[in-house]
Amino acid sequence: MKRELLVALASVALSSMLVTSHAGAQDAGRPAPKSAPAAHAPGPIDPSTPVPAGHPAMAPAPADDGDGDDNPHGAGGDPHGGGGPGGGAAGQGEVPEDGALEDPSIPNGAVEVHVSDPTGKPLARTEVTLGILYNSVAKGESRKRLNATTDDVGTARFKDLDVGSGVAYRPMVLKDGATFSVTPFGLGLKNGMRALLHVFPVTTDVDQSLVVTQSMLYAEVKDDRIQIQQALKIYNFGRNAWVPPNDLVIPLPETFTAFATQQGMTDVGVDAIPKKGIKIRGTFSPGQHVIEFKWQLPYTGEASVSFDVGMPPHLAAARVIAPAARGMGMEVDGFEPTKTSADGMGQRALVTEKQLRREDPPVKSLKVTIKGLPTEGPGKVIATLLALSGLAVGIVLGARKAPPRDTKREREQLLAALEGLEMGHRDGAVGPKTYERARRQLIDDIARTFAADPKPAKAARRRGAS
Repeated sequence: MKRELLVALASVALSSMLVTSHAGAQDAGRPAPKSAPAAHAPGPIDPSTPVPAGHPAMAPAPADDGDGDDNPHGAGGDPHGGGGPGGGAAGQGEVPEDGALEDPSIPNGAVEVHVSDPTGKPLARTEVTLGILYNSVAKGESRKRLNATTDDVGTARFKDLDVGSGVAYRPMVLKDGATFSVTPFGLGLKNGMRALLHVFPVTTDVDQSLVVTQSMLYAEVKDDRIQIQQALKIYNFGRNAWVPPNDLVIPLPETFTAFATQQGMTDVGVDAIPKKGIKIRGTFSPGQHVIEFKWQLPYTGEASVSFDVGMPPHLAAARVIAPAARGMGMEVDGFEPTKTSADGMGQRALVTEKQLRREDPPVKSLKVTIKGLPTEGPGKVIATLLALSGLAVGIVLGARKAPPRDTKREREQLLAALEGLEMGHRDGAVGPKTYERARRQLIDDIARTFAADPKPAKAARRRGAS
């Protein structure tokens, strides 16, 4: 029954599908273009969303007793006077926001960390870890950690720290396998920094948390591989921090390779498990979190390819995009028929999506089929002709006396292949690398037919004799 509540929350809070950049259209390792669309932030949550029958009652937001002692930072524990990154949730109130500000009352080279629970109540006798990252051209990158314990009012102090560029500080509290941290910051030359950090109860059971997820998958068929880029958007609408258990693995095809992801400034991310899939890691405190990664599948020129991709738990919405030449199609089991649109670079793309409803069964994986891929067209002809051309050259070089050559017929075949190559490149059926390599080979082979043509050579000798 809790899943029905999650879907209800998602239908109100997730106002639009996650849209990611056209980075999937680039070769692995290339940056995404600056013109790519950004992801949408979640909308407000309707506090009147009904709790399904049988679902345990959700804890109400704590009441303020009016003395101001429990929350020195105002409503929601936000030092900036606003809600946190996820906004409010049903029964949750405002999500407290962590952060750090320069404070003239704190000496130069010092950091004060104020640790509290979600209500803003100070947490005394709590160990705080200060992660330090040094990065300079002369010394390279190095890290170290300092530890301190909060006093009776939940404050831990660090002093005599390095200031200026090249040094970043990250206050953290490690609790029950979770890492609660502040976004890294530097120390200026005049004042110290005051940081506010909230610590939440921790759970590893996703079914006991109010976590909902979105998925975006961008699949592009290239010359010899299928490039997949994924983005997962994970929302925590509860009052606990969710830490995925070690045995939670999202399956990918066994043959996936070239996994890559960019490490952010928190512990949230994904790790690849060869031949199995990916493992989500990190601390998902209340609010929203985005994870992006990419991987590849081998492709050997089939007219149709299908692959299964596992989905994160409590999936509420998903979108699949594939750039496609005319004649290509895409199907995703259980999704609406694909529509033709344009991706972030203006190329033709196939798009389908699904927003789960209360009565829908959980979606644990997507089966994606891309069909209508060019096989009998210029790509196959070019490959065959190039192979025959190489074989002919080998015969000529390997024989003492080369057999008679029909250079005119060879030239006609090569010119036809070159015309097919140009058409395939124009229609998007032949990739840029294959196009450049094949075009150079064809032009060289055409030139050889002229050099080996006996008729022009005989005519030249006759003109010289006369």
